[in-house]
Amino acid sequence: MTTYILGGGPAGLAVAHGLCEEGGGDFVLVERGDELGGLARTVEWPGHGHHDLGPHKLFTLDEALWSRVEALLPADGWLVREKVSRIFLHGHYLPYPPSPFSLVKVFGIRSFAHLTATYGWARLRCLLSADHARTFEEDLVRRIGGGLYRALFEPIARKLWGDPARLDAKLSRARVQTPSVTEVIAHVLGRRKKSEFEALTFRYPVGGLQRLWDAVRKATEGHGRILLRHEVRRIEMRDGAVRAIECRHLGEDKAVTLEVGEEDFVVSTVPMGRLADFLGEALPRELREGIRRVLVLNDLILVFLKVAPKSLLDESWIFVPDPEVVFHRISEQESFDPEMATDGSIVCCEIMSNEGRPLMRESDDELVEQVRRGLDRMGLGEARVVDQRVIRLPKTYPVYRPGFEEDLDRILDRLDEIRNLRTIGRQGAFHYIGSLDAMDIGYGIARWLTGGAGRPWGEERERTRHYPVLD
Repeated sequence: MTTYILGGGPAGLAVAHGLCEEGGGDFVLVERGDELGGLARTVEWPGHGHHDLGPHKLFTLDEALWSRVEALLPADGWLVREKVSRIFLHGHYLPYPPSPFSLVKVFGIRSFAHLTATYGWARLRCLLSADHARTFEEDLVRRIGGGLYRALFEPIARKLWGDPARLDAKLSRARVQTPSVTEVIAHVLGRRKKSEFEALTFRYPVGGLQRLWDAVRKATEGHGRILLRHEVRRIEMRDGAVRAIECRHLGEDKAVTLEVGEEDFVVSTVPMGRLADFLGEALPRELREGIRRVLVLNDLILVFLKVAPKSLLDESWIFVPDPEVVFHRISEQESFDPEMATDGSIVCCEIMSNEGRPLMRESDDELVEQVRRGLDRMGLGEARVVDQRVIRLPKTYPVYRPGFEEDLDRILDRLDEIRNLRTIGRQGAFHYIGSLDAMDIGYGIARWLTGGAGRPWGEERERTRHYPVLD
């Protein structure tokens, strides 16, 4: 059996690696880019060093998964980094999660007392009522109170995804964890402790995430083929199964057809909207329309600044709810591996473009100018900027509309009816997850394909439905 893998990001690479470890036969991985890693790849900035496409911490509570990933690199190929994150709010830098004392400094005693009262009342109502909120806004107001929600979470939600009243509660439940009483007390006392919702350290490959993807490529040599710069154009189906994958070799500008045999299988990690385009008329019209309606994706813009002669931040990253600052998070490659930048530091400012903030229309120069104004507002404007670059990642971040899960389940069920095709991962299953979670899904389908999972496909998909988000 040959397994055809569409997409060379973390999920697709884990499928290839898992098949090799499980003895699952040959594979052919098709990736349209020049490098592996997808949205988690490392890129070179000529003359300035290397950087990732945004900050990617590697952390998981799954020890078996971590052992598997850790073994891809030698012991000295990993760094252990302390995670230090803050929030820039109303001209103040607060710890993340914010301590009560830091909120007093920002809002004053009277406003803080009101925030505390509304928070306490919200927690009490949660204990007394089992009502389930439908939207992001309803869920957070119910859990933490309207005051804290409007002060901390509504502004950054608007930056990231749009109107919080038009977002599903799954997003808030996954992205905003409510601390326990003991954790609140620990923050009052100024103590950091192992937390149920916060990762205090993370791992990082020496030299960047690309080292991890290169290690997967090396580990799979001789077991299959990796086709870089091959763009899928069409998928041909016959009798309810995929029978051919038509690609374009972008380097040589020629057509390449991959024949899919009776015993072969296709695993797609590309966005479902693109998969639907590849399948075309082979899918019912209502299914194609449902995919376009339900699967909304925002665009991500990354503005990188090369600063000299020293680093700009002491933190791993800073969240920025402030609506007057165009970016929602700022980070520095030095916080992950200080050797990756030469003669200075590389700063990354993340900007989400959504229907309420259509910033993808702005020119690179306009975006950089807005970033510079944001740095001034944050008191970081004195850094000497040596160079700048803008990287645009269209249709990158899933946007969960209220009630989307039922529609998404119907879409996935219909696609799963294709006998030899499964769509998985962050983009392939419209799933807001991290790199290691995506790898776990890839390893899982490799086990399922080789019979090692010991469960039907529906249970395997259900297994990967919920991953904790530890910020």
